[in-house]
Amino acid sequence: MIEIVYEKEKQKSEGNESFFRIPNNIRQIGEVGGTQKIYIEDYAYTYLCRISSENLSRGIGAILLGQANWKEGVSYLFVKSAVALPDMEVSEEHLEFTQEIWNHVYEKNKEYFPDQEVVGWFLSIPGCSMELHQVICQTHLDHFGGSDKILFVMEPLEKEEAFYRYEEGRMSRQSGFYVYYEKNEPMHNFLIAQNQKMEKKSEEVDDSAVHSFRKKVEKNTQQEKSKTGFPVMKAAGICAAVAVLAVGVLYLNDYQKLQSTREVLADIDQENQGTVQEETTPVNGNVTRENEEIDKENSASGESEQNTAEDDTISQEEETDQTQEESDQMQETETGEESSSQASVEIHPSYTIQQGDTITKISIKTYGSTEKVREICELNNLSVNDLIYPGQKILLP
Repeated sequence: MIEIVYEKEKQKSEGNESFFRIPNNIRQIGEVGGTQKIYIEDYAYTYLCRISSENLSRGIGAILLGQANWKEGVSYLFVKSAVALPDMEVSEEHLEFTQEIWNHVYEKNKEYFPDQEVVGWFLSIPGCSMELHQVICQTHLDHFGGSDKILFVMEPLEKEEAFYRYEEGRMSRQSGFYVYYEKNEPMHNFLIAQNQKMEKKSEEVDDSAVHSFRKKVEKNTQQEKSKTGFPVMKAAGICAAVAVLAVGVLYLNDYQKLQSTREVLADIDQENQGTVQEETTPVNGNVTRENEEIDKENSASGESEQNTAEDDTISQEEETDQTQEESDQMQETETGEESSSQASVEIHPSYTIQQGDTITKISIKTYGSTEKVREICELNNLSVNDLIYPGQKILLP
């Protein structure tokens, strides 16, 4: 049973109540009774729900921090913060709190929650029984002994949850608890720090869009290699062009030398035209034949070089067309996404998250009831348990 409760009258200071304050804005889950009342702050509760839903294939644990008070024989236990234990191996048959784990907890406690103490622990184990395994009970007694320490268990697949405390020689399941809402700066600062660490890690990885684009380009390149061997042909064409150019330069130098020889022989021929006509004619004839052969070779080389250059130009044009095609596709996709986003903004008004806001509070503030909670969550791809931060923008139905 879930019930919204607002306590408007301020509690009188009796007993040791001056050392703690009962929250005004609370949400009751289940039936609360007996000699112990458990209150868990919304930021801490949402954080535990999130790490539970993010680990559907393995167990995860956390330490609960806050304060415990007594008044008129009733225990008031306040869970204000929670610190996850990501490196701890968690299962119904195996639980171990090592010194490294406690060092991690003490560091976070000192850094973010110096005024709070350990009040219990948290377990999320997919498929676990809400009738606690003996290993879990023994671990609680070993590390969290006493009636003022609690265990909060979540089963993420069936969405079951319950608090337990040790009383009358056994772990007793509590019938209900309260979720309360108030300014919780220590947990808020802790969540912001955790979010910044996650963002820093994500910055070290390539952006998903860039990664997807590179993957497509690599795939297209591999397909081209398997179909036509285009890169190999291009490299071979470049090498052939360089070789032909080198040969052409050599032929050009030889041709210039031969041309000079022709001019010298022509001068000699003119001087001795009257007396040595028979000797010069064979020479000129041989030179002419050699020149003709060189001209033929140069012509063939020029045609080869021209053909190679044409092939290279065609290859470059094909490559340019392919790149232009991919660029056009990317632009069309981005344009479509921008249009969709703009249309969504035009249809739905936006709202900037304020300090202390939750999805439930936003629905009550904007529409006067909680009826729009589900629509707000669906519109922004959120769940009621997801964390929201001041300054974040969401859309309203």
